[in-house]
Amino acid sequence: MINTQNKKFNKYFYPCLGGIFGGIATSTHFWLLFMPLSLFILWSRSDKKLANFLWGFFFILVSHSWLYELHPLTWLGFSWISSLIISISILFGCSLIGGILVYLWGLLVKKILQKKEISNMNSLRLTIKVLLLSFAWGIGEFILSQTPFFWIGLGEGIVPGDLYLAGLARWIGASGLCVVQLTIGFWIYLIYEKWKRKYHLKKTFLFGLLILVLLHFLGGFTNPIERNNDYPVALWQTNMPTREKTNFKNQFINDKLISAQKIALSNNAKLLITPEGTLKNNFNLNFKSKIRMLAGGFRNSKNGLRSSLLGYQIGDKTYSSFIDKHRLVPLGEKIPGFLNIFSRGLSAVGGIQPGSDSRFFKWKFTQPLAIAICYEITDGFKIRNAVNSGAELIISAANLDPYPRKLHDQFLSLARVRSIENKKDNIIIANTGPSGLISEEGKIIKLFDPNTEQNDVVNPNFSIEKTFYTTYGERPLFLLFLFLIGLNLYFGKFTN
Repeated sequence: MINTQNKKFNKYFYPCLGGIFGGIATSTHFWLLFMPLSLFILWSRSDKKLANFLWGFFFILVSHSWLYELHPLTWLGFSWISSLIISISILFGCSLIGGILVYLWGLLVKKILQKKEISNMNSLRLTIKVLLLSFAWGIGEFILSQTPFFWIGLGEGIVPGDLYLAGLARWIGASGLCVVQLTIGFWIYLIYEKWKRKYHLKKTFLFGLLILVLLHFLGGFTNPIERNNDYPVALWQTNMPTREKTNFKNQFINDKLISAQKIALSNNAKLLITPEGTLKNNFNLNFKSKIRMLAGGFRNSKNGLRSSLLGYQIGDKTYSSFIDKHRLVPLGEKIPGFLNIFSRGLSAVGGIQPGSDSRFFKWKFTQPLAIAICYEITDGFKIRNAVNSGAELIISAANLDPYPRKLHDQFLSLARVRSIENKKDNIIIANTGPSGLISEEGKIIKLFDPNTEQNDVVNPNFSIEKTFYTTYGERPLFLLFLFLIGLNLYFGKFTN
C-alpha cells in the first residue's frame, strides 16, 4: 500500500520538480546544473500525458513568476483585490498554456518514440527519432516567437549558464539551441536507462561526451572583432518609476534631459539614448538639443498612439526621425477588441497601435541600426532581417519597471543571444536596467547597476560581418526537420 502511494506521489512530484528546475535555470548560472536535470526528467516521463503538462506548467510558472509583480495595479484604478486576481490569473493562464503546449509535444513523443525499445533500438534510428522530436520543439519555439504570446523558452534561456554552447547560435540560432539542449537531456536519460537495465553504457557515455566537447568548441570558436572608440554613445538609465511617471511635469523631464545632455557632452559622446517611454506624448524640448539623441517616447499618428524611439538632431526641439514599436505587450499595450469594453489595458497610456514590422532604422548620423523596443527582443527573426538589410549595431530599449531582477536577467539573456546570432554589438538601455553594452560574442562589456539613475558612455563597434545564421536563418533547420520526417517515414517508425 505504501509502495503504491509512493509511486503515485512520484508520478506527479518529479514532473513538477523538473519544470521547477527548468524555470530556475532559465537565464541564470544555475543552467549548467538544473537544465540538463530538468530535461532528463522531461524525457523520462515524456510518455505520460499529465507529466508533460505538469512539467510545462511549472516551467512557465517559475520562469515567468515576475508576472506577479504587475500587482498592485491600484495606480491604474483597479482595486487591490482586483489587481491581485488579475496578476495571478495572468501568471496561471500563461502557465496553463505552457502546460498544454508541452502536453501536445508529449503526444508527438508517444506517437514516434516507443520508450520500451529505447535501450535496444538501433543507434541511427534512435538518433533520428530524438532529433525529430527535438526539432519539433525548436521549430515550435520559433513559430511562437513570431507571435506576441512568447517571451523566453529553452533557446535564449541558456545564457549566461553556458556561453560556449550558446555560441552555436551564430550557426543555428535560438531554435537550434533548443534542439541541442533537448538532445543533451535525452543523452542523460539514455545513460540512466541503460544503467538501470544493466546494459553497457560506456560507448553511449563517451560518444555523447565527445559530441558535447565538440559542440562547445564549435560554439566557443570565433574571430573577435577589433574594438575601437570611434563612436562613444551615452546611455541615460532614468530609473523613473512607471507608477509615478504620470505625475511628472514636462519641465521636470526637460531639466533632467538638459542634465543628461551635459553629462553626455562632458564625456565626449556623439549620441545620447534614453529608455522606452521616457518622453510623454506630444512632448517638446524647451531648449535646442545639444547632442544627437534617440529618446524613447510616444507620438501621435493618423492611426493612433505609437510607442517609439524618437530621433533628435542637434538644434531640434521636436523629433525629426522615428521608428515605432511593432510588437506590443498583450493586455498591457494592446488587448483583444472584444475586451475593450472592460478595460483599456494594463498600461498608463491605454491602447497603443503597432508600427511597421521592420526593425531596420537608417538615419544620417550613424551607420544603419537594428532597433528592438522592449518585447521585440524576443523576435530574432526580425532583428536578423534588419541586419541582413544592412544594420551594423543592435539597440535594445526597454522599460522593465516595476518588474524584479528575474525579468532583467531574462531580457539580458535575450539580448546576448541576439548579439551572438548576428555577431553584432548590442546597446541595451532600460529604465531601471539592464543598461550597458554587449559584445558581438554575447559577452557583457559594461553593465550599469540596476534600479539607479546613471549616465555613462559605452563604445560600440559597428560591423558589417554576417554569421551563417544571419545569412540563412531557420531555413536549414526547417529543411533538416523535413528530412528527418522523411527518414522516419522511410523506416516506418510512426507507430500506433
